[in-house]
Amino acid sequence: MRTPDDRWAELVAAALAGELSAAETAEFDELRRSDPRRAEEFASLQGVAQRLRHGDVTWVAPRDTSDLEDRILASIEKEGAAVATPSADGGTGARRRRAWVTPLVAAACLVIGIVVGVNTAGVFTPTTPAGPPGTLGALEQIQVSDDTAGVDVDAQLVAHTWGTEAYLEARGLDVGRTYELVFVGAHGEEFTAGEVLGSEVPIVCRMNAAVLRGDTVRMELRDGPDVVVAHADLPRV
Repeated sequence: MRTPDDRWAELVAAALAGELSAAETAEFDELRRSDPRRAEEFASLQGVAQRLRHGDVTWVAPRDTSDLEDRILASIEKEGAAVATPSADGGTGARRRRAWVTPLVAAACLVIGIVVGVNTAGVFTPTTPAGPPGTLGALEQIQVSDDTAGVDVDAQLVAHTWGTEAYLEARGLDVGRTYELVFVGAHGEEFTAGEVLGSEVPIVCRMNAAVLRGDTVRMELRDGPDVVVAHADLPRV
């Protein structure tokens, strides 16, 4: 049996994806006006969804890295386009299934504690993009050169419409020391992708820089402003 919370969850997901009809917008606004708790919940969820869209969350993870490639590919698959199948009545009866049941919404809902029960079997077909360097969403293998003895760095890149993402795996960094990942443009411009701390265990990071893949020609992991501990010369796009 459906409950008011089920309807609220549906409206939240549709609102995050910009899929509310005029009638649903009025219904959604009324629910938020009448229940401050729900209004606060939606505001928090908007913030989480925005961060997920921009990919600005970075981390230092002391964990086993043997499944790094599988985890990277699984993450890339989440960016595949989702296509809904038409309804049996040609769309004249029940409202079409919405494309808002995506990994973005699912992840955000889990953070806030909302569960949306929708049967999506056969509706979505995620794909892994492939292509030359600069292909949006495709995993780009790069050759990283280690410039400091004892340091071992591997990386892959993903081009996005908002910038360039690096999947970084590093060993041998000094424990507790701060290292910065920097992308360098063709004319020497520098774009930071964030920082990591050295650890006794392998570091696995997902880092982001606000520079398009086609505008960067080099990636550097730096120990301070002048010391490069590892670098990769990137193919021109």
